[in-house]
Amino acid sequence: MGRLWNKWLVPALFAVILFLCIRVANDIPKHEYYWESNEWNFMLKDMLVVLFMSYPIFFLLKYWLRLCRKRKLVWWQEYGVVVLTVPVWCLLTMWVIRFLMGVSLDLYDVPVPAIVSMLLGGFFYIFLRNQMIQKENEAQRLQLEKIKNDQLQTELKFLKAQYHPHFLFNVLNTVYFQIDENNEAPRHTLEQLSDLLRYQLYNDGEKVQVRVEVEYLKQYISLCKLRATKRLQLQVHFDEMEAQVEIYPLLFVPLVENAFKYVGGNYFIAMDMCLKEGKLCFSIENSIPEPLVHQKGKHGIGIENLRRRLELLYPERHTLDINRGDTLFRVKLVIEL
Repeated sequence: MGRLWNKWLVPALFAVILFLCIRVANDIPKHEYYWESNEWNFMLKDMLVVLFMSYPIFFLLKYWLRLCRKRKLVWWQEYGVVVLTVPVWCLLTMWVIRFLMGVSLDLYDVPVPAIVSMLLGGFFYIFLRNQMIQKENEAQRLQLEKIKNDQLQTELKFLKAQYHPHFLFNVLNTVYFQIDENNEAPRHTLEQLSDLLRYQLYNDGEKVQVRVEVEYLKQYISLCKLRATKRLQLQVHFDEMEAQVEIYPLLFVPLVENAFKYVGGNYFIAMDMCLKEGKLCFSIENSIPEPLVHQKGKHGIGIENLRRRLELLYPERHTLDINRGDTLFRVKLVIEL
């Protein structure tokens, strides 16, 4: 019902009010009454033309309003166009009516309609503008509530998931002390895995220095290399980052994990991280085996979780481009810091 009112009834109501105001403003100085000096068929045609002409100007004003909200024009530009457009539309409507009735348009008929339409059109535009602002504020309020709810759900899931790393962390400590001290390789591997788990446990959402995150990634890559074959060609480059450069943790791990998980074919992985003009750019690519070439469009749950985290942590300040070729899987993540 609300959309019907805004789309069809509001323009007609505006046209009727404007028509009556112009008639009153014209008739009082002349001491003539429009309803008494004209026949009903003339007045009916007059009103129908006004109603018909009200819809184009209504949709034009709404389009102009959306354009102004989008481009954030200054007030004098926004209202200046309205003040000029509405009187021109009003005079054009009067000319159409006079043309259809075979009556000429006198100069005396111009000033009053122009002034009345300018004032009434300005009030009408303000009414439309306030309506749009209310809708935008309501949409923003609902979006903020949704984001808060999503953040609460994410925090709840994170707290639930903490149990498993703690349990695994304790088990690893037990296994570590059960391994003979002479077996340095497995003990070193467990130490690396423990460090990774410790980083995940105690970096629970607060920002960390990018260089700390880089050290974590290097440890993670070192652990992944243990189960990779000697055929793997690995190229890793991380720029040196200053201490004040910070980021939310664990955003790059899903991409690195996927690269090691699905690498095949030529067994090639390359990754690069650099800072350019306040943007942190991370790119990674890996060769893929033949069976995976036909699974286009399928991404793991890690990628979907990453998308959601980026939406919550860096709304409208990130880009995640995923490109699956015939032989390479490429991902580029850019975050505005």
